[in-house]
Amino acid sequence: MNSINHTSQHITLAESLAKQGQPVQLLLLESELLLQRIKNGGHSGKFLAHAFISSYRPYELFEHSLGEIMKLDAEAVRLFHEILHIRFTPNWDDAALYDLEQEIIQLGGES
Repeated sequence: MNSINHTSQHITLAESLAKQGQPVQLLLLESELLLQRIKNGGHSGKFLAHAFISSYRPYELFEHSLGEIMKLDAEAVRLFHEILHIRFTPNWDDAALYDLEQEIIQLGGES
């Protein structure tokens, strides 16, 4: 019989990764490249803009299928992974990420 043990214990990302026994390389966000891709528009620009806003503001729904990642080129996929890591990287700077979010909104990324 399989059972799942639910606890209210909180562990850090570093503790979780150590427990898993496999390293995860956290990618720093290339914000200038992200802005350029959003300015260029198209599917990847909208996808990345929505992904950033949803990652920065967790209550914002990400109204895309993750299957859409198949439509992205390698650079856009890398940017998507960087977006997923923004809250875990050591250079986390809420003021800078807020400013970036505001630029994305001004470019039509919505909110």
